[in-house]
Amino acid sequence: MRTSLRHLLAAGLGIAAIAPSALATSTFRSETTLLKRSTMGQVPTSGATLLVTFSGTPSGADVVRTLGDLGHVRQSVPDAGIWELAPLDAGTARASVTRRPGVIRAEWSMTRHLSSFPVTRRPAIAALPEIAVAEPSDSRYVDGVGGQWSMHTGRWYPSLTGQTSRPIIAILDAGLDTTQKEWKAPGLTVSPWSTSRNIPSAPDISISGHGTHVAGIAAAPIDGSGVVGVAPASAAHPVMPVQVVLNSSGASTDATIMAGITYAVNHGAKVINISSGGPGYSQAFQDTVNWATKRGALIMASVGNEGLLDNGLNFPAGYDHVIGVGAQCDGVVDSPYCPTAYGRAAFSNSNFSVDVLAPGVNILSTLESGVADMTEPAGYGRMDGTSMASPFVAGTAALAYSSHPGATPFQVGRLIELSGSRAVAGFKRNDTAGWGIVSPVRAVNGTAPVNDITEPNDDVNWVPTNFNIVLPSTSPTKAFSAYADYNDDPMDVYAIPLSKGKRVRVTITATTAVLRAYAFNGTGRISPRIMSDANFVKRFEGGTRYATPTKRAFVFTAKTTGRHYLQILAFKGGGNYTVKLEKLN
Repeated sequence: MRTSLRHLLAAGLGIAAIAPSALATSTFRSETTLLKRSTMGQVPTSGATLLVTFSGTPSGADVVRTLGDLGHVRQSVPDAGIWELAPLDAGTARASVTRRPGVIRAEWSMTRHLSSFPVTRRPAIAALPEIAVAEPSDSRYVDGVGGQWSMHTGRWYPSLTGQTSRPIIAILDAGLDTTQKEWKAPGLTVSPWSTSRNIPSAPDISISGHGTHVAGIAAAPIDGSGVVGVAPASAAHPVMPVQVVLNSSGASTDATIMAGITYAVNHGAKVINISSGGPGYSQAFQDTVNWATKRGALIMASVGNEGLLDNGLNFPAGYDHVIGVGAQCDGVVDSPYCPTAYGRAAFSNSNFSVDVLAPGVNILSTLESGVADMTEPAGYGRMDGTSMASPFVAGTAALAYSSHPGATPFQVGRLIELSGSRAVAGFKRNDTAGWGIVSPVRAVNGTAPVNDITEPNDDVNWVPTNFNIVLPSTSPTKAFSAYADYNDDPMDVYAIPLSKGKRVRVTITATTAVLRAYAFNGTGRISPRIMSDANFVKRFEGGTRYATPTKRAFVFTAKTTGRHYLQILAFKGGGNYTVKLEKLN
């Protein structure tokens, strides 16, 4: 199914469609960059598992009746209408699936990889003098390259962990070694699961101890030994290890990670860390992220370590509503990785997926018992990578949730971004550093922004059935404010019940985001990545003529009686906007 963004652009020219050759010369050519989420990277044409998305949320029995003759069916995110199919015939499966009733999309599950480098073997460096702190007393909680530099320089202190309502942090990774001395105390972990093996156990199976290292950064307990995590684990604040990798090399798939997200959310996690990724967009994965966000969970993911190579766009960091985390260097200038002390690591990818930077070089943490780092005591080691940066932000998110009771994922995510070093300094976001270096201190003690209504409301299927923008005859004008951002949340959809023939003026006002708006009728999704060309022409009712960061208005007439949909698209920048609706007859 082809994208229909060219029709959205054509709508701005006042025509229903435009030939591709004409589009190439249009003034809106640059705006097609919205699609780079779905076109970056090679999308596979075959595989072992299909991710099948239905128009609704069918029961397991209905899915088996629809797809059972094509292979083995397994649930993925049933609440979002997504199921897995292991096909009997991979060569014909996708074409066969897309012809089945109720199926709107079928995508091959892609492979993802852990985003860290091997255990670091840097020359021994004398530890800086220990900074006196009342607590914790953990032996490696010291400043400088010999200890946990990432926890010092004003970015963290023990009192940040004092709130009692901290949520569960789910680590979707290679597993967690609960025989390691910092993780063997009872109650530190909860509900372990392996999505690749379907068993209630999640030992660290990676050759590098990756999962145990990531978990330690986020939540190593304060126990007087070793290291300390940003949001230290305890019996009251456990970590949920979810093993999503398939083998010791650390490879996972979209299917195993999506199943991990589903499991984590259904078992109470509100913070989810994914320190892996790879190229290639999946709409089913984006729908899974949206579902998790609706359920109150915030996802962090590493942006990747190819900054000195192809600097590719990796997913899940590239998906909307995911906090993409890049790596910050320590205080040692070490070319080519770290040309500037405490600056961005040169290996850290630089693109629109970057939301914040966090410590990702020379990071000391717990290691799986069978892995040795010759520069550190048994059970501990150092790693570099955006894999190490992401759990630092996950720990920060858990602390921010605990200090802001009732906050939504949108509020916590924006709080983390707005408390980043660039934002605090008054600078805009950029592709190199996002909003800057994350600060647990500022995130925990800052003011959470106003919540964005009904988020995520990225398409018709995410708009609640009972949430409508009603324009009664007694009050034909209504205004509301919301937020859109090209990098985090480029699309908002609102439902407006109207009778056939009613005319409505839509006025969009924004100061920092370049927006366009469109009106559609009928049923079914209206995402440019899903909507067919024919359906676009059939359902389109009107739209703004130009993308603009100021005020722009258009009038549309309801072609039918029922729910009509206002779609807001952010083409550049981000920020608050206001919508004013006026019924004209």
